[in-house]
Amino acid sequence: MIKRTSSVVALSLVASGVAQAQQAGRYEMGSADLIPVLNTEFLHIDNVTYADASTPKISSWLGIVSPELKAVTEVAGNEIELGYRLERGEYFSSEQDNYTDHFLHADGDFVINDRNRFAARANFEDGHDDRGRVYSNGFGRQLSEPDTFKNGSVDGTYTYGARTSSGRIDVSAGYEVVNYDDRPQVLDFRDSEFLRFRDRDYFRYGAAFYYKIAPSTDLVLDASRQEITYDEAANPQNPLDSTENKLLAGVTWESNRYTRSYAKLGYKQKEFDSAQREDFSGVAWEVGMTYQPLSYSKVKVATTADTRETNGLADYIRSRSYNLSWEHSWVDRLTSTAKVAYIADDYIGQAADLREDDTTRLSLALDYQFRRWMTVGVFYQINERNSNRDTIVFDRDVVGITAKVTL
Repeated sequence: MIKRTSSVVALSLVASGVAQAQQAGRYEMGSADLIPVLNTEFLHIDNVTYADASTPKISSWLGIVSPELKAVTEVAGNEIELGYRLERGEYFSSEQDNYTDHFLHADGDFVINDRNRFAARANFEDGHDDRGRVYSNGFGRQLSEPDTFKNGSVDGTYTYGARTSSGRIDVSAGYEVVNYDDRPQVLDFRDSEFLRFRDRDYFRYGAAFYYKIAPSTDLVLDASRQEITYDEAANPQNPLDSTENKLLAGVTWESNRYTRSYAKLGYKQKEFDSAQREDFSGVAWEVGMTYQPLSYSKVKVATTADTRETNGLADYIRSRSYNLSWEHSWVDRLTSTAKVAYIADDYIGQAADLREDDTTRLSLALDYQFRRWMTVGVFYQINERNSNRDTIVFDRDVVGITAKVTL
């Protein structure tokens, strides 16, 4: 920890000198601006593997170092950003949970003219799932190390129509690949084979039409389709391949320059290629609001209802989420953030004892900007899950300090 702290201080001193000669936070290199950032965290976790009450818990300190570098340039007046972030986490009392993740992204927004715009996004993650999460729910301690995966995606949106016109349309398409690495040794050999059947591709496309009914209010009709294809099925006669169709209608509006809201309600359909699996058809929604009554205080609320791919024996997960956050600047350099989330997941499908999970998350954070280029903070998180399966129930508290250094 002493070495990490020394590195932060050294980088801070260098950044202080460079910042005087360069644009704040950026280093000019030819036609591109380089934006380096160093994030560090020092945490204490009382339940590393998300163990239930009957399983011994692992308690450990965790140090995280995450340097990031972005390159921003312009092509024909349009900004393009490339970025890479490394995240290394080391547990003091649980070395088998150590991880190294890599993140790459490329973003571009292209304005052709007033009526034609195009936005493209590409992301790649060489990441991990903590032991006890996603595909190791309830038996995290049986793994010798975290599950690791590769996740890559490309998405693009073409917009026709001026921002001030009475109507505009967004046409979007995207492709995503999720591939898990072979799982390390576990007590049950079947679980070591399990991840082979979770590699999958997503192909998605859709369109959204906006019609202005007031200066700051639009009606919206949003239609999308997603095709999900798994590389391999545990039972070739009963694959998880499916097609999802969703149609939402609603409104977006800005009550004033501080308040932005959206509300879309509609119908979601998920059809499996296999007749043995249970299809879904039902209500879907996306509702949210950002309310900023003061320049230094902002409240966000959001709720969604949708389906997700299963991480167990079910056919799919019916999920509803509710989120609330409040960010407030008490003085120029002191900011607090409070977040609470509630997620209800119902596992639908073949097994007779399917899961019903209720997860509650609460986080409180306080950040102080000592200098323009350095921010430190403290935070506390609570994560609890109740379920009709005792082995899935857990509670987990995390407390930590953070530091962010820029040029």
